[in-house]
Amino acid sequence: MDLENKELLEKLLSNEGFSEEEMTKRQWQILEAAVKVFSAKGFDGSRTSEIAKEADVAEGTIFRYYKTKKDLLMGLLIPLITKFFRPMILDSAERIIKNEEDKPVEEVLNDLLIDRFHLIDKNLPLIKTIFMEAAYQPELLETLQKDLAPKIIPFINFFIESNIKNNNFRDLEPKLVTRTLMSLLLGYVIFSNTFPEFFQGENHEDELRKIVDIFLNGVSNI
Repeated sequence: MDLENKELLEKLLSNEGFSEEEMTKRQWQILEAAVKVFSAKGFDGSRTSEIAKEADVAEGTIFRYYKTKKDLLMGLLIPLITKFFRPMILDSAERIIKNEEDKPVEEVLNDLLIDRFHLIDKNLPLIKTIFMEAAYQPELLETLQKDLAPKIIPFINFFIESNIKNNNFRDLEPKLVTRTLMSLLLGYVIFSNTFPEFFQGENHEDELRKIVDIFLNGVSNI
């Protein structure tokens, strides 16, 4: 990643007053076009000329901002943070606070998973592109592992630990409970999009409430 975009990413990760206006409208056009092309054709199968056409800019304009196609892929971390991870972190903190106001834990979890689902669904092409390509791009994977995950998982862990302490949850390893909750949500997102005829219910919110019920009460009838 070139120095300018690396500095911008570091500013985003440190929450040092980043504003979307710091990037030009043309940069956002290029990044949004890259999401569409990469998600449809994959990184290796995509050409910068196709991205330029989608963004309605000259191909040379892309290289003014991103020196290589890989730099452009890394540049997708910027909208990923501003449009997905940052809202997830802020909203999670807000909902944890609401939970401390004697709101039933089932209601909090329903609201939380429904809100997370809509956020993921809205940004699915971007998330899909980032996580699929992270399997093949070590620099991208390292950024996700070292810089993004540590900013999100502790919020969920805190929520779990608070509810264990308040006797709303069993006394289990918080990381295990966090992993289970995240797996239920992400599993529903993945399978309902990949095999909608088998896994997608008529109403996503009703399905997510059922998932919360299973998470809290299990499936055993014993």
